[in-house]
This record gives sequence, structure tokens and C-alpha cells, in this order.
Amino acid sequence: MIQLGNGILLEMDGCKFRFDSKRVQADDVSMISHAHMDHLPTSFKRLAAICSPVTRDFVEARRKKSIEACSDPRVKMLEAGHIAGSNMFLVEGENKVLYTGDFCTREKEHTRAASPQTCDVLIMEATYGKPRYVFPAHGEVMSMARDWLSDILRRDGTAILFAYPLGKSQELTATLRDMPLVLHQAIAENNRILMRHGYDLPDTEFVSPDPPFVYITSGQGKDAPRVESLRKHGAKTAAFSGWALDRNFNHQMRVDEAFAISDHCGYDELLEFARRCRPEEIFTTHGFARELAVLIKKTLGIDAQPMVARQRTLDHFC
Repeated sequence: MIQLGNGILLEMDGCKFRFDSKRVQADDVSMISHAHMDHLPTSFKRLAAICSPVTRDFVEARRKKSIEACSDPRVKMLEAGHIAGSNMFLVEGENKVLYTGDFCTREKEHTRAASPQTCDVLIMEATYGKPRYVFPAHGEVMSMARDWLSDILRRDGTAILFAYPLGKSQELTATLRDMPLVLHQAIAENNRILMRHGYDLPDTEFVSPDPPFVYITSGQGKDAPRVESLRKHGAKTAAFSGWALDRNFNHQMRVDEAFAISDHCGYDELLEFARRCRPEEIFTTHGFARELAVLIKKTLGIDAQPMVARQRTLDHFC
């Protein structure tokens, strides 16, 4: 049995496996796919879960809970390619069930790509589950961003890059490390956590630097006044998001440029991943779950159904 509730529940062989649950319960096998806030538990009846050491450290930093990153012989952790420390989970018993969490099949500067796994049942995300979301090559987009930034820096200018604090911010700091980067405090702190796990990332915080420089931030919350001040002094702005493929994204985000970079799969990559996993049944979740399920049935001929609860608003920087 597979159902939504406290995360996604898989009941198999007399055991309850829970993927990305909000409450870690004592008798469940709990798995945390990655450290984005909407996937982290909010309460713990048991201070242990199957996750990567990176995710464990972010649980401690973000939830103030020290947990054990445990294992289970029935559960295999696999690279998800979404952010540092992200995992898919393959549960093997009466059936083989693969849960992707958020995942990406493109190789990036600081993460490896997710690979398809043969399974009976596939539970997959559908954030970009519509045909219009097909991403250009990652390296080409980053090259365009570098050219745009180099032109600004040659004129002793300032650039503000809007990106998710955990994920694309690390991709930007890794790829653009040879540029004069300064970071929002939260991004610098995230980089320091990852540096403890062997990631080579800059961590210079913004402290009234002189131009030229590139400032990486989400631009939200308490940082909004700083961003507005930099804008008034001539800073150019760019957002990094898969939603940059949408026509009105630049206007909505009030940016000079937008680059279609995402830590998720595009529509074509979702279909190809599903095809290569060769499941008998697919469950789609998060984002365009209904649309993707219909398209999987039509295109691949695989039985697919959406798992839809109350839909969260999708983040601008996914």
C-alpha cells in the first residue's frame, strides 16, 4: 500500500516505510531525501532516520535536532542529483519501490546526476511535469551567465544573483569561484557545513564590499532592503530558476536577466527516467502531478496516478 499522509507511506512485508515524513515516528523506517525545509521533519519521536551525513548535519542546523543517520538492509540510498547530500531510496522486499524525492539527471559542478533504477513501482516528483519545461544544456546556460557577469565586472559594476540558499547558490559559488563573490550569511553558513564534508566552496560574506563584486542571495526577507539599496546604486540583477522558461518570469521577479537553471528534472528528463526504470506502476507527486500522470500513460503506456494533497506554492527558485 502506498498513500499520502505523514509524508508518503509505503506498507510492505509488514513494515511501514515513510518517505520525507513531517513526524519521525518510533516504529517506522523513516527516510529524509534531502535538506530543503519542505522535506525535513518538524518533530521526532525517534532521533534516527535514513539519510546522508550531509542531510543529517542540515537537520541539526535547521531543526536543532541531533539525529543518527542510520541504515536498513532493505533500503538502498542512491544519488538524487538535486542538491548536495540528496538521495533517492530503493526499498526492496515483496516489490522493488523507488522513491526519487526531488531529483535531477543532469551533471552539475557540485552534484552528480541521478541514474534510473529498475523497479516495480516508481514514486517520482513532477515539479516540471509539463511539456513546455525542457531545459537547455546546463553548461551552455552557465556559460551565458558567466559572459553576462564578466561584462558587468569589466565596467567595475555590481551584480546581484538571486538563487535558492541551498542548492543553486552552491552551484553558483562552485562554478563562479574565480569571480569576486560575496554571499548572504545564510548561503555562507550552508557552504561551511558542506566544506566539512569535503566540498570546496567560497564562503566570503557580504560586508560592505567595494565594486566590482557579485552578490549571491535569495533577496527575500530581511535582505530585501539591502537588495533595494544596491539596485538604486546601479546593480544589475539576475535570477536562476527553472521557471525562467515562463514568459513573464523576468517581469514577475523584477530582474534584468533570468537563466533557466534548475535542480530538478525537466519534462523530457522525467519521461526518460520513468521509461528507463521500467516500472509496472508510477505515482507522481508535487508540482504538476496530475498532468504528468496523464502524459506518462499516453506517452509511455505505463499505469500512472497522481498523489495530490493540498498543493504547496512552488518556489520561485526551484
